Amino acid sequence: MSQLTPEEEQKILDSSPVGTFALLLVFAALMLAGWGYMFFYMFLEHGPVN
Repeated sequence: MSQLTPEEEQKILDSSPVGTFALLLVFAALMLAGWGYMFFYMFLEHGPVN
């Protein structure tokens, strides 16, 4: 494995974790879609409580 220069190490440490943010957005979208499915198609379909 190649050694990084101190400048390259600092650049990596100063950069934001873009991949992590993208992964969090994907999971948030999946959770929101799952909640929407459960609310609109499983809960509201049964009508009001008797």
